[in-house]
Amino acid sequence: MLSPKFWQNSQKNQKFKCYEMTTTYTVKIHHQGEDYIIEVPEDQTVLAVAQEAGVELPSSCLAGVCTTCAALIKSGTVEQSEGMGISPELQSQGYALLCVAHPTSDLVIESEKEEIVYSKQFGKS
Repeated sequence: MLSPKFWQNSQKNQKFKCYEMTTTYTVKIHHQGEDYIIEVPEDQTVLAVAQEAGVELPSSCLAGVCTTCAALIKSGTVEQSEGMGISPELQSQGYALLCVAHPTSDLVIESEKEEIVYSKQFGKS
């Protein structure tokens, strides 16, 4: 996939649109008994592309702080360094916040893991 990048020539005050190659990954999401397959570029989040495709996944803050969009990565890997709302320990167990999760491989995901992540991270209330 080609992603647009904009460059500006400051001497002539001109903008140029250039394209860079972006790797795209196949992401299978199991959500509320249905399976959805989307193609997610590495420079976009799983949640953003899913929403764009009409998959109504739970979300709230869109900043990696809450756990509303928590999911379990059944196979594959993501980069989610902006995910402050999920501990490194839970990340190592395969949990991810889809609002900040960028694919680094093809993925199989189970959605709606907010209660599990919250319970494991903060204990039961």
